[in-house]
Amino acid sequence: MEYRIAIVEDNATARTTLRGHLLPIGHLNVRSFASGVELKSALRKQHFELLLMDYHLGQGKSGVEWIHALREAGYIRPSTGIIFLTSDRSPQAIGRIMDLQPDILLIKPYTIASLTRQIRHYISYRHYADPILKEMDNKQRSNAISLLQKQVREGVPSRLVNDIRKLYARLLYENGEIQRAMNIYDEVLTRSDKVLWAQWGKIRCQYAAGKWPECQSELSTMVHSSLARDRAFEWLASLSFEKKSYGQVEDYLENIKFSELSLSATRMKSIAFQKQNKVVEAIDLFQKKRAMHRSAKDRFNDFTFELAEFYLLLAEESPTTNRRESLSQARKLVGIAGRNQGDRQMLQKRDYLLAFSAILEQDEDKAASLLDEDYMDNYLRTEPSLLVIAAKVHYGLGNEEKANALLLLARQKNEETQAITEQVSNSALIITSGKELGLNHEQAVALNETGTHMFVEKNFLGALKHFYDAFTLSADTAAFGLNLVQCMIEADTAVYRKFSVQSLLSCVAELELTQGNQQRLNQLTLLAQAAAEKKG
Repeated sequence: MEYRIAIVEDNATARTTLRGHLLPIGHLNVRSFASGVELKSALRKQHFELLLMDYHLGQGKSGVEWIHALREAGYIRPSTGIIFLTSDRSPQAIGRIMDLQPDILLIKPYTIASLTRQIRHYISYRHYADPILKEMDNKQRSNAISLLQKQVREGVPSRLVNDIRKLYARLLYENGEIQRAMNIYDEVLTRSDKVLWAQWGKIRCQYAAGKWPECQSELSTMVHSSLARDRAFEWLASLSFEKKSYGQVEDYLENIKFSELSLSATRMKSIAFQKQNKVVEAIDLFQKKRAMHRSAKDRFNDFTFELAEFYLLLAEESPTTNRRESLSQARKLVGIAGRNQGDRQMLQKRDYLLAFSAILEQDEDKAASLLDEDYMDNYLRTEPSLLVIAAKVHYGLGNEEKANALLLLARQKNEETQAITEQVSNSALIITSGKELGLNHEQAVALNETGTHMFVEKNFLGALKHFYDAFTLSADTAAFGLNLVQCMIEADTAVYRKFSVQSLLSCVAELELTQGNQQRLNQLTLLAQAAAEKKG
């Protein structure tokens, strides 16, 4: 079987050399590209089973940033193999590459023998796991797990055991089987506690299971690792953000060198500033990041669009009569970032931001006219934050049904987002926007119903997540909070995400309660006390 491999390397001589090294290996159809932009254009037309990326791609986005962006936009399939090459031996660069869990990492200068050996190993793994990977690409995770379990029973070749174990843990996690995935990561770490992919896998499982104290403890250790330091601080900041401890968010992100602060971490820090009434500091942060990337068009445009969104947020929170300056700044920035754009995603972002500006100016005709292009209704690759803006635009034009659907799509897409800072920031935006538009309660009811079915089936972990999300979306609905308390008690879970049983009981007690809910609260309080006494 022949596999398609794309080389992405900005140096023409290095591209040619790499191609010459790959062709003799066999089983490879090799194409090469000078930039992430060229790769993205090619991915619109065809799929590659393997991407070979240089880390530094000139002055634009790094190879890591391109892989992240292409994954989030759905250009790269779950099965796509990733190879990274780099001459940068700094812990920050190696750590960011390892965060993506590449299949192969080669440090330049590499030997032809090492490149050949590693790629032949990947091809062997790819051939062995091909039926599983196809099911992954078709989003049939349960089928993929069944096929993998069958292969394990039949005996995995010793040379592929680590690859299959890593794939198995990933599939279990993505399928919501968090504890089983955690067991694999623990097993790997028992053999060696320095396996970075297993360390991060365990942390993701702890986070997904709502075990935030354990998660925070692991992260506090990982900040001392040069390979994991920046990402650990991003995670700690995200946990603080969810607890609305915005001062702590700022403090954690201050530990990351300014030049290394990612786009999503910059956005989170700006929101933390704004929540502390430090609007000037937030704007200054974006302006400094823009200035730093002025010679790199793609990064410069990303930060310019982000600053435009921030100005629109400020305008939205201001009285109608005080919006002019913020809206003027937002439109100016959108014009700069949207100039000479041929990418349909960027065009969609430009036009939705301009349409939202028109809505805030109460110019519905102008907003509606900006929605005429065919790309405006294609949300396949639209990021969650822009889906929220789109929901606000359609709500402002009187289409509540579409606004609700777009918010729901934003929630679903955000669940798949890999970067924790991006996921947490988006989640806060989705919840706040849904509340402003009066659309949260309907989604909360649906989540609560699903959680109730899971609770009856004793799928407590799934039920906890749904009850928590329902109560987060509709925090004045006591029944949702009571369901979460009951599930925590039944699951013997003293702390779930930001709530302890006691803090949640106190939170619900402050709400307006019906007689039935008050009786239920009293019963659950007694049950919680009995459970605590039994443990103590």
